[in-house]
Amino acid sequence: MAEEQFVQMYVRDFTTLAARAESGVDVEPQLRKRILETRSHAALMDQRKSAGHLAAVSERLRVESRKDPAHAVRTCPDPVAAGIRRQAFLARVADMLENETARI
Repeated sequence: MAEEQFVQMYVRDFTTLAARAESGVDVEPQLRKRILETRSHAALMDQRKSAGHLAAVSERLRVESRKDPAHAVRTCPDPVAAGIRRQAFLARVADMLENETARI
């Protein structure tokens, strides 16, 4: 079973990047770096604790993407569109984590 603090830390980081992207900041370099760090750290945690850390982060990102984004997009001119973009961003990150051959 994955360590909860590990999962929370990375999900929080990726949701923060989603918010920055929504505000117009180019987060792609940071995103690529954080994906690589997540994979590396997950491999270490799997070795030392138990398997499944990367999968747990990916699954939690999918859950987070389906949550009501009202708190994250409340200052946007079009909260509905911002929510859709946030959902797409988090789903893309989950896909990148799940697919080792994803372009980073």
